[in-house]
Amino acid sequence: MDARLPGTPAPIDAGTSARPPAGPLVSRRSLLFLGATGLAAVPLLGGRSASPSPVGGLRTAGSDDDVLDLRKDFGAKGDGSRDDTRAVQRLIDASARTKRVGLIPRGTYRCTASLLVPAGAQLHLDRGARLLKDWVAPTGLQDAFLRNTDLATRSNGVRITGSGTIGARDHEKTGVVIGLYGDDVLLQGFTIDTYAGGQAVMYAGNRGRIDRLTIKNSAEETGTGGIRVFGGEDFLGTDCVVESGDDCLQFAPIGNPEAEPSLYDQSILRGSFVGCTGLSTVSRFLIIALEFTGGEPGTTDMSASVQDCSFIDCSGAGSNRGIVVKNTHSAGSIERLTFTDCTVDMARAADASTQEIRIQTDATTGGSISGVTFTRTNITNPVNSTLRVGGPNITGLTFDECTFAAPSGAAPITAVVDAASDVRFRACSFSGTAAASTAAGAGTAVGASKRMLVAGPTTPVSDLSVEDSRFTGIGANIWAVDLLSVAGARISGTVFQAASGVTTARAVRVSATSTGVAIEDNDLTGLTNAAPITDRATGTTLSNNSGT
Repeated sequence: MDARLPGTPAPIDAGTSARPPAGPLVSRRSLLFLGATGLAAVPLLGGRSASPSPVGGLRTAGSDDDVLDLRKDFGAKGDGSRDDTRAVQRLIDASARTKRVGLIPRGTYRCTASLLVPAGAQLHLDRGARLLKDWVAPTGLQDAFLRNTDLATRSNGVRITGSGTIGARDHEKTGVVIGLYGDDVLLQGFTIDTYAGGQAVMYAGNRGRIDRLTIKNSAEETGTGGIRVFGGEDFLGTDCVVESGDDCLQFAPIGNPEAEPSLYDQSILRGSFVGCTGLSTVSRFLIIALEFTGGEPGTTDMSASVQDCSFIDCSGAGSNRGIVVKNTHSAGSIERLTFTDCTVDMARAADASTQEIRIQTDATTGGSISGVTFTRTNITNPVNSTLRVGGPNITGLTFDECTFAAPSGAAPITAVVDAASDVRFRACSFSGTAAASTAAGAGTAVGASKRMLVAGPTTPVSDLSVEDSRFTGIGANIWAVDLLSVAGARISGTVFQAASGVTTARAVRVSATSTGVAIEDNDLTGLTNAAPITDRATGTTLSNNSGT
């Protein structure tokens, strides 16, 4: 069996694409498991080492007596028909009490109630082992298949590893699969197969690790999400494959004060998903959100924040928005986020006048979003507008080496920035012509030109910067950059190229309501329009623009 366990990774930053090191493959007799004291030192990211910790300490079992066997020691049948709930629960309790690994051998172990996981429990699912959920439960942590004994008390040091599977008999057996609240939790290597009406994994706690999990066969419906981190510090998810109905990879505190009273409104600090892939069949791929989907903004006293979190080298597909950063219900903040080398394919999206990347706040709550950086993070095959930024208290957005492709649907604009401040596009590429086929029902043919970057259509934007970027495929009578209401903007070092055969394409429009605009050192030679810049404001600086 595969019993590779990682060391304790240090918190990683946006520029570090790293994974926990894997240990050796071992047989059952030499099964590696997490001991009570650990080794003198264990490997960390980047080759560093540290003193013992509850997560990283490993020791080798000397004999089979160090392993508790679900069949041999607790009489489970594993035939998929008889009820093994009591036997599995006894194994879990004994593992926590004795600090020994609870081995679940090959077989299907039918369970008809929640399995309560106390602090220190260690389960290893052998290849061919399956924990089968065979009852209907409502959505929520309190009814999860594997969950805390008491949600008000942390189940610290829980380990669930191996190459077996956990899941429901079919999509009618609804409910959360794994719901854990505790520090130093490790979920590694196994598969969650078949679930509906709840998240595959809900986790909160400090120093949690989810490594090489596979999640599949979700019901294609909202409310059936992938991995949701809802509180704690220093989380790391690595190399997971998540195919879910609802949102795939989530940093999202619980926003409903009635659903989970003891775990409502927890903040998240220093969390990362690295090298994960997936698909949301009805919703979003990557999401950081402070929201209560069942209530209007301002109806809760939510104050949680999400800070210093990242998605690194994650790729997948969404169906209703690809990447969302949203604070509509908390007086707290979302700040210092990074998206690095991520890609989301939105070819599955309906032509619904939404946005593939959405950054949003609400004036009612007073919450904020700040310091969000996208580096080489792109939407492929966009159907709707690639980017929409809107709402008060949004500041410090950076898009670095990103590509903004024109939408194939009816949306007339590629990227929109509204109400935000300190927004920077550096070395980005914008296209004004849709490359994909006509979206279903859109009625917009391939090659239809789009407005490319529009700033301040309803609420003024301040301190906008477009540097060293490229705008290509600019259509007839279209401005690539349209500054409708901007207080301070700089367009510099940027190349503008008309669509083939178009003579009326333009580079920049500055409306009369914009102020403090500088347009400098740009290459306009790809435009044949005699007036590539339209300036209706006062005090605009125009200098060193070639092709004018």
